[in-house]
Amino acid sequence: MADHIAVLTHALAQIPGSSAAKILVRVDGAGATHGLLEHLEALNTTRRTVRYTVGWKITEADEQAIAKLPESAWETP
Repeated sequence: MADHIAVLTHALAQIPGSSAAKILVRVDGAGATHGLLEHLEALNTTRRTVRYTVGWKITEADEQAIAKLPESAWETP
């Protein structure tokens, strides 16, 4: 997670001030950690809005594994 935050910090530092008011960050499955997402949320200020998407392509193996889960494994947050 620390590596992801470091890379994100360096990337954001390169954005000119006038373009940094609204930021969209795309994260793949490797970055899908609570720590990184909490860091992204903390970047929001009254002058900057940071939004993000997190995801990855579900493979056939993923679908097969998901299908094996019992219905009771799913929860509404």
